[in-house]
Amino acid sequence: MRRLTLALLGLLAVASCATGRSQADQDRDAAMLASALHVAVVQGLTFDMTQELVLTGGQIPSGQEEDLRATVTGGELAGSAAKFSYHIAQGKQSATYDMLTADGRLFVKQHGATAWKVTPLASATALFPALRLDLARETVLLAAAVSSAGVSHIAAGFAQKYAVRPAPDQLEELESIPIAGAAEDQFLKTATAEVDVFVLVPGGHLGRVEVHVRGTDPSDGTTQQIQSAIDVRPARVAAIQAPSQAQAVAPSDILS
Repeated sequence: MRRLTLALLGLLAVASCATGRSQADQDRDAAMLASALHVAVVQGLTFDMTQELVLTGGQIPSGQEEDLRATVTGGELAGSAAKFSYHIAQGKQSATYDMLTADGRLFVKQHGATAWKVTPLASATALFPALRLDLARETVLLAAAVSSAGVSHIAAGFAQKYAVRPAPDQLEELESIPIAGAAEDQFLKTATAEVDVFVLVPGGHLGRVEVHVRGTDPSDGTTQQIQSAIDVRPARVAAIQAPSQAQAVAPSDILS
């Protein structure tokens, strides 16, 4: 306990004395965070997730909003594949879906049903951006900026928190808004994002990832705000296989 306390005091001292960030310091921390994300994915983990998606503008009446909340408990991830039960609620309505990601695709079926639907994973990232650890790793390596470490307390204990500001390409991927040309410039003027990566102390293992994004879709004027977070735990996870049969659908129809 004394050793841990001294280590935390040392971290607080480092965080309070940091007044600037050289590119070399950012590159060093980005490489460390990318390694922690990679190791977590390769070794396997279980996770819990919470997410809130708020939509305003577009076809939503002025002054109103659509607020969708989602939770995952006891999800499993191994390599590039994950499986989990996704519970979503909007007002008094709720539904639960079985979801599986594999081979760059998202498979979904209503809980208790047998027929799967499938759509490109990249087009559905807004459902669970914090779960996309592969995208988080890419975002870290290509980041516009990486902050110095601050000390936080998460479910798994104490952790160093690093705030990552995504580059424009990763920002679009995190929000699942594929655009180009003049529309892309318009989107980037309104879009903001931060990916927070928490590395456990001691140990240096991944403990939590948070994604905070906001942007307006130029095609219809809808603004989305997403607060997404996963807490992860190392675990032995059996290989996750994609369903042998699934109906291909558009991303907008994956939950219908």
